[in-house]
Amino acid sequence: MRLIRNTLVLVLALCSSAYGGAESAYTFENVVARLAEAGVVRGNFTQLRRIELLSRPLESSGNFILSESGLYWHQTQPFTSILIADGERLVQRLEDGPTTSMDAAGNAMVLTFSRIFLSIFEGSEEELRANFEIAFAAEAGDWEISLQPTTYPLSEAIETIILHGREYIQSINIINRSSDEMMIRFSDVQTLSQQLTEHEIELYAR
Repeated sequence: MRLIRNTLVLVLALCSSAYGGAESAYTFENVVARLAEAGVVRGNFTQLRRIELLSRPLESSGNFILSESGLYWHQTQPFTSILIADGERLVQRLEDGPTTSMDAAGNAMVLTFSRIFLSIFEGSEEELRANFEIAFAAEAGDWEISLQPTTYPLSEAIETIILHGREYIQSINIINRSSDEMMIRFSDVQTLSQQLTEHEIELYAR
C-alpha cells in the first residue's frame, strides 16, 4: 500500500507550467491555473527513496503520461512496473506478474489519495486550500510550493510536499511522517501534442 500511495503522490509533479513572463509573473494562483492547461504531458522521471532503515537510497526510473485519462506511470529500472490511476480505480502490474486492480470499495484510503492528487491537475485552487496549508515563494525565475496536508488520510502519512519549478515543474520532495523521504526529478517533459496516440490509448486500456 505504501508503494502505491507514494507513487500517487508523484502525480503532483507531472504537470508542466510554461511561463513567458518575468519573475514577477510567478504567483501561486497562476502556477495552479497552469496545471489545467497542459493537456497531455509526457516525460521521464528519476526517483530516489531514502528509507531510515537502509544505508543506501533506492533508485528507480522510467517514463510517464498524464492526460484526461489519468496517470500512466511506467517504471523501467531496476525492474518493470506499471501503475494506472484515474481517480476511480488503480491498476498495478509488476514485471510479468498478475494485474492488481482496486476501486473505492476495495481500498477507500488509496482511492482517496488518488482522487485528491489527480484533482490538483484540474487547477482547483479551492481543492488545494481545502487539503493543504500552502507556502509559496519565487526568486530569480524559480518558484517553490510547499504543501502541508491538513486533512485525513494525507495528514497521517505525509509531513510535507515541496515542488520546485521554473519553466516546468522540475522536482518534488516528499517527506513522510515516518521520516522516509522521496525525491523525484523530471526530464524531457513535453506538452506538444494535446491528444493521446492510438498506442497510448491502448496503454490506458490494459
